[in-house]
Amino acid sequence: MKILVFTINAWNSIVGDNTWPSLLSQYSSEDIANLYIRDEIPDSEICSKYFCISENRVIKSIFKRGLKTGEEVQAKPLSEGEVSQDLLEHNKRYAKMKKKRRYSMLLARELCWKFGKWKTKELDAFLDSFKPDVILHGMDGYIHMNRLVRYAIKRTGAKAVGYIWDDNFTYKQSKKVGYKIYRYFQRKSLKKLAKQTQDFFAITPKTKSEAEAFFGINCTVLSKPLNVQPVAENYTNVKFPLRMLYTGNLLIGRDESLKKLSNALTKLNAQGTKILLDVYTQTQLMEEQLQRIETDFCKIHAPIPQKEVLQKQRESDILLFMEDISDDNLMARLSFSTKITDYFSAGKCIFAIGNEDLAPMQYLQETKSAIVVTREEEILEKLEALLNVSELQEYAQCATQCGLMYHKEDFVRETFNAVLERVYEG
Repeated sequence: MKILVFTINAWNSIVGDNTWPSLLSQYSSEDIANLYIRDEIPDSEICSKYFCISENRVIKSIFKRGLKTGEEVQAKPLSEGEVSQDLLEHNKRYAKMKKKRRYSMLLARELCWKFGKWKTKELDAFLDSFKPDVILHGMDGYIHMNRLVRYAIKRTGAKAVGYIWDDNFTYKQSKKVGYKIYRYFQRKSLKKLAKQTQDFFAITPKTKSEAEAFFGINCTVLSKPLNVQPVAENYTNVKFPLRMLYTGNLLIGRDESLKKLSNALTKLNAQGTKILLDVYTQTQLMEEQLQRIETDFCKIHAPIPQKEVLQKQRESDILLFMEDISDDNLMARLSFSTKITDYFSAGKCIFAIGNEDLAPMQYLQETKSAIVVTREEEILEKLEALLNVSELQEYAQCATQCGLMYHKEDFVRETFNAVLERVYEG
């Protein structure tokens, strides 16, 4: 079975989201290929062939039709990967977009992909030479990616499996007019893709039920597997100050939650340092954002490779899970961060902040696998609870038990393989 996976980012250790590589690590790399659309260099050895369609060049191709927009890429160790001019321009453009989420800019991006040159002889040669039997893709809100996946399915004749891991199809996330206009086109795009997709995964039971009702499909619930056999941390030799860790992006309101947590840490540590927070993120924060967040007790660092992330998790006392805690941002309402299973693997106490209507917050609360904070006024009180060593031990054990019960590697892989075999043989 030859498998082609479509992703937004390249598979490299700095991104952190490695769900597909984790699930596919049991297969031969010769049978795996990855097509992505960010100007990055991959370093994962899970797959043998990479193809990159440069968004920056697609935009430029509107006016320069002879510009080459797609090419095969060789995986390189992270230290040897070069930062291209296309990536620098891409990051600069997205930094401006993230400062204020304007749906007009998102629609403009889709128009650039609509009229830019991405359907090329290089892309066709890549698809024709690899000849995938199965295509894996996320049911994402990127209309241009959905169009690209549909084209690949049609050209190769491969069967497709979609993974629904976010709410990209309801109108429940926002009441803004711009959001509803943009969501209309997202929904239309996803319905077209769903018709060409034979089977589906859903990240949570809540995602499954809503997706099945909307698309008229059947989904199999699947999460990222544990990366190691977890053992609950022994907190008998805890030293203060406690070390709290967050590794991930600060988008869709997480920066605001971090600001509120930072303020609470300042109050907690007023009479002596009790908890220190380190944040490793690839999100480019503006200077004014950094000034509102960084203190002596909350430090922002550049991103680190996944291998170092796992080491940092083992060295920390508390692992922070974070979503927007406000009531007016439900962008993550159906998501389930892959970070959660990494946290379960670490066997540490999890401290979770976010709106109570979000699926991951509900999951952590229902399984009692984290100290959950759903209102700003609770943050300081729940931080004080972390100073009780027995509390740390109790929640570490709960997180470990949840991981072993619902995210054990063998169970997740068996579920994943069964769906792929069913699609391949059908």
